[in-house]
Amino acid sequence: MRLTFRKKALLFIIPILIIVSVVYTYESIRMEKHIMRTEIIKRSEVITAFAGKTGELPILSGNPELLKRAISYLKTASDIVSVAFYDSRMEVLMKEGLLVSHKSLKISPDAPVTFFETDDRFDFYTPVFTVKSVEDIGIFQEDSGRHIKEHIGWVGIGFSKSTMKETERRIVLRDLMLAIIFSSASSILAYFLITIAVRPLMVLLNAVKRLKEGEYPEIKVESSSDEIGTLAAEFNRMTVAIKDRESRLIESEKKMHDLFERVEHAIFRLDKEGAIIETNRKFDELCGGANEFCGLFTSHMNGLRLQKAASAGIKNSEERIMDSAGNDLIVIMSVYPEFDEHGNITGFDGYFVDMTEKKRLEETLMQTQKLDSLGMLAGGIAHDFNNILTGVLGYASLSKSMVTEGDRLYKYIDTIEKSASRAASLAQQLLGFARKGKYFMTKMPINDLVKEVIAFLRETFDRSITIVVDTEENLPPIEGDSNQLYQAIMNLCINARDAMPEGGRLYIKTEFYLLHDEKVVDFFQIPPGEYIRVSVTDTGVGMPPEVKKKIFEPFYTTKGIGKGTGLGLAMVYGIIKNHGGHINVYSEPGLGTTVRLYLPKAEGEVEEKRRDTVMRERPKKGTVLLIDDEEVVRELGKDILEAYDYDVMLAVHGNEGVRIFNENKERIDLVILDMVMPEKGGRQTFKEIKSLKPDAKILICSGYGEEQYFYELFESGAAGFLQKPFQHTELLSKVEDAMAR
Repeated sequence: MRLTFRKKALLFIIPILIIVSVVYTYESIRMEKHIMRTEIIKRSEVITAFAGKTGELPILSGNPELLKRAISYLKTASDIVSVAFYDSRMEVLMKEGLLVSHKSLKISPDAPVTFFETDDRFDFYTPVFTVKSVEDIGIFQEDSGRHIKEHIGWVGIGFSKSTMKETERRIVLRDLMLAIIFSSASSILAYFLITIAVRPLMVLLNAVKRLKEGEYPEIKVESSSDEIGTLAAEFNRMTVAIKDRESRLIESEKKMHDLFERVEHAIFRLDKEGAIIETNRKFDELCGGANEFCGLFTSHMNGLRLQKAASAGIKNSEERIMDSAGNDLIVIMSVYPEFDEHGNITGFDGYFVDMTEKKRLEETLMQTQKLDSLGMLAGGIAHDFNNILTGVLGYASLSKSMVTEGDRLYKYIDTIEKSASRAASLAQQLLGFARKGKYFMTKMPINDLVKEVIAFLRETFDRSITIVVDTEENLPPIEGDSNQLYQAIMNLCINARDAMPEGGRLYIKTEFYLLHDEKVVDFFQIPPGEYIRVSVTDTGVGMPPEVKKKIFEPFYTTKGIGKGTGLGLAMVYGIIKNHGGHINVYSEPGLGTTVRLYLPKAEGEVEEKRRDTVMRERPKKGTVLLIDDEEVVRELGKDILEAYDYDVMLAVHGNEGVRIFNENKERIDLVILDMVMPEKGGRQTFKEIKSLKPDAKILICSGYGEEQYFYELFESGAAGFLQKPFQHTELLSKVEDAMAR
């Protein structure tokens, strides 16, 4: 094609023109510099030789004044920068300026002129001779009056290269300028001629550039008869096709990107070294600060994860990683390698699903189910145990009242009573763990309860433990059973004491706490609301995480054999949960432990404590109907009451009790009613007796109780509550109180 040929010709001609110009300029500069250098050296040699001729008298005389004049005269030449006169031994007589060190030079008096060159100067040396007349040299010489030349010294002159270099620079600049002008003029002329021919191609080239930048230009085809016209038409069709395809790709990419960002899986891409190069929104939320794949993992095996991904991939593997705040996350992760056409790994694609909350809920559910199952078991055991202990403790206390303190049997009975009381205390702990230990729910100030605990602690704790109390004044009341809450706080303090065998600091604090921050609510898993917070902090040994997870499990203890039942904290957990509260524990090994109780704030005013005695004359005797399915409880109650002049009727179950009451309702003054019985339970029996006689006095008796259950009975007129097991004095006191109402 003509245009292709012209273009090739242009590309061929312009370099040739430039090369010719460069070669010519180079040779011209080289020749001119050589000629100029030769002329400067010759001129310097002439000046140096002349100085050698004129230096005879100053050197012979050694007169400093003559030497200075000679130097001044020689330095009138513009290029001379230094002059020196030497004697024949090359010792300096007079000099001005610096010369090449003469001691390192190899010069001979036989050479007219010797010169040395450095980067910035020429140094010329010439010998100085004098002619002497010799007479009467000897009888053997034919001519006794001839003259001889004697070498008397040297003249050294330094010539600057500055003028030469400046001239060389002007030559180079001049010749380069001429070369540039020639090359530019030739190239411009060639370019001008070729541009006219290739203008249509330039239009097409500009269109291609605009297409590359994202535009979609259309070329106006002036003539379609040649190759350029055909190419322009095809380009227009290609532009339309690319525009349509790119629009579809953009739409598809937008959909994929939206899906990539919206999906709740954390998605990431890695290079072959494991560096994170792309992530989605969910990944940034969880691990925004991560930049290395291996840096995500918490275990020491993290370096093997990438090897595993490279060899076979990671598919639905449960892993532990760190989020951006440094917290552990449990995730299900999959990572797949990417390969090029040669089978080499180019990177990795992966995603993970945050399972932390699900795992936590599963563990919480399992723990709750386990505790509920154990709670049901513990509650049942405690109930039956209390029934058994009722006979032991009741008969022991009754027998004890029948003997004098000095009697030999008194000691035995007292030991039985104390052992039964300890067993009853253990049953109470089981009931607390089973969340069945709330009996009398009243509105009370928590500070009064804490003060009672502190008073006991100060009397019983070792003096090596400092007790500090910080109670917020005018706290709202809470609603609960004072005995149970007292026991819960006391257990926490005892555990704190046991954690400080060498002494330390026990800090108890009460405060009003408004919980509304969503992050705090989610972290502690405590519903938002208004709470009274009780904190018990010690400076003891603390707990590792694996121990902290198990502290509320029943029968789990870190104490030695015989030093703990493992029910203390389980009981605390049951009591607080049964009061609608929550527990949070913070502990680190060596830094101590803080247990925080969150008890819901109660509405209304503090209730006055119910008095155990009634300021009225108590009846001396009466008729009591005792309904209980346990024979030992029935016989014990009958023996105690009859010993104190009460008439007693017995019933084995609810149906029999209702029948006996219906037959003797005018005679019966009080009903003692067990709550858990076969055939008909205490709640139904209570309702039927009340339906027969609305003002009937009924004393509730049970080995455990339920909050809502007892509230209903007290609201319906229950005369009191008797906790199993009981001593004979407790039974008599409760009976007297109930009958006096």
